[in-house]
Amino acid sequence: MFRGRVITTFTMLLLLVPIGAAEGQSPAHFTLAVTGQSLTAGFNNNVTITATYSYYSKTAHSSSRLYDIDLAISIPSPLQMLGDNHWYYDLIRSGESVAVSFEVYAPTAAIGNSYDGSVTLTYRELGEISYTQETHTVSFSVHGWINLVLYSVQVTPATASPGGNATVSGNLLNSGNIAAYNANVTVESEALAPGKPASLYLGEVDPNIARPFSLMVYFKNLTEGTYGVVVKVSAIDTERPSSPYSVQQLSQIEIKKPIVQPPTQRPRTVGIIAVILEILRYLYGLFFGSESLPIPLEWSTVFSENVGSRVGIIGAG
Repeated sequence: MFRGRVITTFTMLLLLVPIGAAEGQSPAHFTLAVTGQSLTAGFNNNVTITATYSYYSKTAHSSSRLYDIDLAISIPSPLQMLGDNHWYYDLIRSGESVAVSFEVYAPTAAIGNSYDGSVTLTYRELGEISYTQETHTVSFSVHGWINLVLYSVQVTPATASPGGNATVSGNLLNSGNIAAYNANVTVESEALAPGKPASLYLGEVDPNIARPFSLMVYFKNLTEGTYGVVVKVSAIDTERPSSPYSVQQLSQIEIKKPIVQPPTQRPRTVGIIAVILEILRYLYGLFFGSESLPIPLEWSTVFSENVGSRVGIIGAG
């Protein structure tokens, strides 16, 4: 009987004494604002984080303060943070902000990925000896870049007739680190004939591979003069299609009526066979009494140079 009472009493004591209690996380005292979270691969990117002491409670008031504040930033691999990642502040009052700026390098292998970093704030509240720590997650995304370069643009021929045509050619280079898509070449000028094609679709332009292009354009029946010709190229990044890339270059074309040259008569070319035949006709008439034929001067020259030494001087006796 006594033993049963001891067990019952011990059981009741277990129910009355708590085994353990979980402490809830303290409310965050800071709010963060981040600029530069979108990183361009291949570059050092500027990032700024602003931490504001914005905690408010019934017991807190405008004169509340935090002491010995340490702000630490952690950046995940393969991203690289340049410089120090810790900042220290003696005192921050309620409503005040601190801003830290740093650089983050993103390699090209990180293109298209997202990474989570963290901002950890450690501080001591007014009247407290122990420190409180709170951590905020900061996300980063990495994208590539496109840089269109238009060069060696020319109009051939440099002079065209009214209502004529010419060929516009050049080269397009994407010096970025991701491919550009839907690249299109367009030629614009007041000299172009309406309704005639003046564009060319190039499609994909890979990084660091030159893409030559050539298209024919047609001109209106214009007055003579020099007209500007603008060659424009546009392309998009499939990750950000709402922000197309474009580049342009100015050239020119001279419109001029062709000069009509009057027909010219070429001097008659006398072959050696024709000269010999005429000489034979002359000799035949000389010996057989036929009417002699005068020999043109050029024939006499050819004859004297080629056969004069063999038959003697023509026209004697």
